[in-house]
Amino acid sequence: MSFENLPRNWPECPLSDSTTAADVVDLCLSEGDRRLGLLKVIFCDEQNRFHGCVDIELRDRFGQLQLDDCRTVLKPVVAAVRASPGIGLLLALGRPGPESWPPIDNEWAEAVTTVCAEADIRLVAFYVASAGHVHRVEATVDA
Repeated sequence: MSFENLPRNWPECPLSDSTTAADVVDLCLSEGDRRLGLLKVIFCDEQNRFHGCVDIELRDRFGQLQLDDCRTVLKPVVAAVRASPGIGLLLALGRPGPESWPPIDNEWAEAVTTVCAEADIRLVAFYVASAGHVHRVEATVDA
């Protein structure tokens, strides 16, 4: 996994491919973003290709987010996506700490899956990026 492995035509590649998606997350979330705590919202078109992205800073709340907080930070995104038929989301949490931090990673995966399901938004995938590592996290609950 490294953004250096991305092909030149990566914007044309579907982010439903986990290798490509992990490399794009690595490209989009700098080491500084990961240290601060940032949620990267990557918009995908109908074929799950990169369509753009926005950042949501979390540093004031990182490590303490509950489902309601996740819903709050995603509220503007939900409104924008609802107004854009066919758009899906790849969400990536940049966070400090060890490569794998299951309680936080799993809580985030469950929260974003729930929020997207409730809003009828297609969630392409959820990733966590920590220092030098990117991994996909699946929700462990039914959305």
